[in-house]
Amino acid sequence: MNKVDIAVVVHIKSDYKTWEKLMLSQEGQQEKIDEGKILYGKTNDKTAIVLNFGIDKEDVLIAKEGKNEFAELIKNDVESREFYLLNEI
Repeated sequence: MNKVDIAVVVHIKSDYKTWEKLMLSQEGQQEKIDEGKILYGKTNDKTAIVLNFGIDKEDVLIAKEGKNEFAELIKNDVESREFYLLNEI
């Protein structure tokens, strides 16, 4: 599969701390964070940014369409997500 690096801007309905708990509750997330495959942070109380490194392109497309388990988990707390491909300059 093709691996890509992406940035996701997350527009939060609830608040950052609630979203963060949900994000960290997804199986395998903490391990990916510990390995440096995921970096995330708060831009303000209603917006976060997530960087994902080496993710399968098909998984990105599924997530973008909101057709995965995580999308169902966050639907009450996330207004929308913007996906961007990261390319080295």
